[in-house]
Amino acid sequence: MKTKYAIAYTSMPYGKIATIPKGTPVIPADNLPQGGYWVEKWKGISAIQESWLDNYGFHVAQGAVCND
Repeated sequence: MKTKYAIAYTSMPYGKIATIPKGTPVIPADNLPQGGYWVEKWKGISAIQESWLDNYGFHVAQGAVCND
């Protein structure tokens, strides 16, 4: 599974953290009651974005994901 489109990821109070590219692999967020998906590392991720990924993760809704 992967993202359907590029996603501008923001978090308050920090603002924009990353633009997650279209086609980025995701895994089910089985650890959250609302479900959705956790984004995996993508090509070209910056050190700051990778730190966010490791510490908090990038969560996306089911509608942002496709089976391709």
